[in-house]
Amino acid sequence: MSYREVIENSEKRLRQLWASGETILGYVYPHAPLELLLAHGITPSLVWTTQNVQGGFEGSLQTFACSLTRNLFSQRSSGGLSWLSGLLFPGNTCDSLQNVADVWRRRFPEDKIFRLTYPAARFDEDSVHFLAEELRILSESLNTYGHPLSNDDLLTAVSLVNDFRNAAQTLYSCRVVDPSLVPYSEVARMVREFLTIPSTSTVDQISKCASAALEMLDKRDQLSLAKSLQEGLLSGTIRDFKIATESDIPRILVMGGMTEPQAIASLFKSSTRFGDAAIFLDLLSFGFKTVFTPPVNLEGDFFVAMSRSILGAASEPTQEGLPRRLSFLKLLLSKFSINGAVVCEQSFCDPDQFEAPSLLNVASEVGVPSVRLPIDPELSDRVRLEGRIQSFLETLGGSLR
Repeated sequence: MSYREVIENSEKRLRQLWASGETILGYVYPHAPLELLLAHGITPSLVWTTQNVQGGFEGSLQTFACSLTRNLFSQRSSGGLSWLSGLLFPGNTCDSLQNVADVWRRRFPEDKIFRLTYPAARFDEDSVHFLAEELRILSESLNTYGHPLSNDDLLTAVSLVNDFRNAAQTLYSCRVVDPSLVPYSEVARMVREFLTIPSTSTVDQISKCASAALEMLDKRDQLSLAKSLQEGLLSGTIRDFKIATESDIPRILVMGGMTEPQAIASLFKSSTRFGDAAIFLDLLSFGFKTVFTPPVNLEGDFFVAMSRSILGAASEPTQEGLPRRLSFLKLLLSKFSINGAVVCEQSFCDPDQFEAPSLLNVASEVGVPSVRLPIDPELSDRVRLEGRIQSFLETLGGSLR
């Protein structure tokens, strides 16, 4: 199934849910409180960008709008996103997302717009309690849909999301050991399927795939390695070991901001003879940074527990902590036998543009070749992007180890 077909299939399923009376709340930020939304009887759905959107409605937007927010706004202006019962925007993450939410509310006053404000810093108790209060306020606002929180709903929601993340983390960790175990595009598809419509059937699908990958590694006496990797990637601390590989397929680390993992997979599959097998790990917002979120512990105050979970995930460029992200990146580049790094930059995204030089510098310090990949949701310059990827992999040549 092509990237476009996946999008069309997801939209069809969302329309069916909406027609059946489901409340669907769209969100546009990877660290959305999925458990909270599910516990309120809401289906949280990560809003897709589309490749066939028309940009004629951008007169309402100024230069603060990145290509992602322009795409979403244009979808709505063209009559799309009709299946959504509302939208959840983040506050205090970047100007584009915050300002477009304000424009959206004014341009489409009939839409229900919610905002969750995140702390700029993520590593102290004040931040935890600040976000906990914001989550509490959001929860009260969600009562407008007529489904208040209950302990049973919380338990069910937390269990579902925790099971998803644990299974997806396992797949990511197994692919670090051996990317051939599961195609990257398949992992990206299953993760995106859950983020679009969270369900036990998708979790079962991911869990089954993860169990098969673990079984293969167990036969090679690499099971403990995969489990250690999962713990290390979740905590951000990788113990002192190196992953050796004798494959002639390059091991590429993809990183960057709010870029669709499936879009990256499709570019690799169509531009190189290695396909998406060359991608052994991504650090993308809707991939690694969403999956590797610590589980919510229901002991004590639920909102504090959810706040700790969200703030325990890998941070974004818009939040304080660049030294930590660079330190983690350097650790991965030095221990995981990486042949090359691709830095994705969402068009017109200031955080991506500002952080990219630092990411490239870290790769250079470790001796890993890297390339920048400017990209927009429409893949409007697909041929150039494919050529850039192909040329980069060809230049690696004898660096494979």
